[in-house]
Formats: sequence, C-alpha cells, structure tokens
Amino acid sequence: MGSSLFTQSLTLRWAIANDAAWAAPLLLAAGPALFSYILASPSHQAEDILYQAFQFPHHAFSYEHTQVVEVEGHPVGLLISYPGALKRQADEKVHFVMARIMPLRKLPKILVNVADFSRIKQEVALNDYYILGVSVLPQFQHRGIGSYLLSQAEQQAAAQNCDAICTDVAYNNAIAKQMLEKRGYTIALSKTTDRFEQMTRAGGIHRLMKPLNPG
Repeated sequence: MGSSLFTQSLTLRWAIANDAAWAAPLLLAAGPALFSYILASPSHQAEDILYQAFQFPHHAFSYEHTQVVEVEGHPVGLLISYPGALKRQADEKVHFVMARIMPLRKLPKILVNVADFSRIKQEVALNDYYILGVSVLPQFQHRGIGSYLLSQAEQQAAAQNCDAICTDVAYNNAIAKQMLEKRGYTIALSKTTDRFEQMTRAGGIHRLMKPLNPG
C-alpha cells in the first residue's frame, strides 16, 4: 500500500498509562544508545525503567506527552513532543521519577553519565518546539507513518506559534537524519565527548532544526 494512501487510514490519540507495555520498547527504539547511557543500564533494563517511568505523569518520558498513532484501532507508533517551556518543566521532573524507580547502586554511574551528557545536550529555546522521539513498529516502517507523525508535530508547533521545531539524532542514525533533512530540517549543531562516543558507539548528537516562520 502506498504511503499517501496508508496515512489516510491513520488515527492519532493521546496515550494513557496502560500503553506502557508496548510503548516502552518503542520509546527505547527512538534512542537506544542514549537511553541506555543516561540510565546506565543495558537495553533490557533500560526498557523496564522506561516502562515504569512512562506511567508517571508530567515528566519528559511520560504518557502525558505521548501521542499514539493507530491503524484500524491498533497502536503502531508514537510521538513524544512539547513546546520548549514545557520541555524544561518536564525535564526537571524526570529526576524525581527516576529517584523512585532506579536502584541506589546505579546512582553514581548515572550521575557521571548525566554530567557527561550535559556537555552534549543543547537547550531548547522557550519559543521552539521539541520532538523527543518518533518511533514506529518495524513491520509498519517505510509506509509514511514516521512522516505523518512529524507532520503532526509540526502542525502542533505552528498552532502554538513556535518559531522553530527541533530534535536530536545520534550520528549513527543515518535513516532518521535523512528523513528529517528531506522535510527541511538542517543540522544546527553537532557535539560529542570521548566518553559518550566510547560508551555508546553512537558517535555523538546532531541537533536538527526547521524554522516554522521563515522570513
């Protein structure tokens, strides 16, 4: 089925806490190296942490900021995004949620990794819009669903009068980078550290941006 026809059958809804079981692996798939690094955990443990975190409200990985795309009533992908001002609030609340979930023995390594990642992480302007992740089930990829979700994020950003929309992509995620560039996103900045590169094998992080009010 062609992508233009396929997207006509899609519906979008807000996630609920009970979506965690299928949403957690998809969320991890949006940035596996990054989540494993920040959570100081191998993939299967990082997925379990995201499963628990997803069910808490308000923070950056929450169901509250997640939209679900469905095909014939079945969830096939997700989008997590927010305006810059809301992102800052949601980021601050991640620490409280993780303190309730993470075992204390992991805390020292998490603190080291988070401190290192802070050297790479770029702030999002208050009047910009940020996409934390777009992820689609493997069997539904290459059918226009990722582009549909990006379009939804761009429409929501424009409706809130945001100046630009942005997201972060690992150096080694060439497919996501190519899809974004086809939609008019350009690399605003690229950063890495030796530790991040060695620990993740992801290279580093590109910040890609697209102006919403050109001229």
